Amino acid sequence: MTEQAVGEVSQSQLRHGERHNHIGIRLQYRADNQWVHLQALGWNAVGFNFHHATAIDASVLQLKRGLTRFEGTIVWRSRTQSDDIVTSTVVNELIFQRTQAVDNNPALQSRLIRLIRVSGMVPEKLKILASMGQAVSNVELAERVAQRKRDGPMFHYGVQVESDAWVGVVNNAYDISSVVISMEKWSDAFAQK
Repeated sequence: MTEQAVGEVSQSQLRHGERHNHIGIRLQYRADNQWVHLQALGWNAVGFNFHHATAIDASVLQLKRGLTRFEGTIVWRSRTQSDDIVTSTVVNELIFQRTQAVDNNPALQSRLIRLIRVSGMVPEKLKILASMGQAVSNVELAERVAQRKRDGPMFHYGVQVESDAWVGVVNNAYDISSVVISMEKWSDAFAQK
């Protein structure tokens, strides 16, 4: 995997400060006069990174979360064929398909969307899919991952954001996700005993 710096901001400048991956922040970016979804990972007050199935040539992204709009600058980009990333993407897509199938149950849809926001946890997500009648075997998952990799590489982007609106989004996400952090610490404390 190679990274290419863009603009004058170095990767080390973007990465200063603690970064959070325990949940992703759902955003949209403007591409060809349409809003396209992305999930911000490794986020903090100065930026985030995200994986995407398509190449983005722009250096400045118009972003939004809900009605809040702001801009971000892509400061690095890379291609990846990581099995972990592609597997996670495939499983999240399967969960998203389930959200569309349960459109008569808004509470379940909301829980599934929140589950997509959680990074990793592929085995747990597969168990949830199985409990909903969509068991995915290891062979089927491997075939889907291989097909995705044949379809083309995933792209990975690092974005710097200098915006009070973004800081507000981050603070809100951190407040909401503090429950997840507390539960993880609580779980770790019991596991050590």
